Amino acid sequence: MAGISFINYVVDAMYYKTNPHFDAENNKEIFINEEIFADIDIDNEKNVAIVTLKAELVETNEVPFSFEASIVGYFEFNLEESDGNSFKDFLETNAIAILFPYLRSIVSELTGKSNRFPSYNMPVRNIAHELSSKGNISIKEN
Repeated sequence: MAGISFINYVVDAMYYKTNPHFDAENNKEIFINEEIFADIDIDNEKNVAIVTLKAELVETNEVPFSFEASIVGYFEFNLEESDGNSFKDFLETNAIAILFPYLRSIVSELTGKSNRFPSYNMPVRNIAHELSSKGNISIKEN
């Protein structure tokens, strides 16, 4: 067993917009640098948490589209199985890592539906470490 249980996730938001100002002829190499954010809401009395993971790409002249996708994951904490790790620690690392593949899949499907540009596949990476180092994790405890 593990100290954290993943209950489920739901899609909170999906938004896609083709960039009408994108010049495909002069932008042969496209560099997409989406931003990812995590909001963690912990209920310590009930040992449950809600984790929102959001990816967004802001429209610029260098990208063919913009998007925003957000998912909400539900987690439970089991103190007896935690090996001394806090619920917060599990959420900052494991919960974000659990949700990231779902977010990647949604972005890929969303961007591929345009039928104008290929699907964008966000790179696989250590997302929890990246968000932590950028300060893109917000935590609220009650």
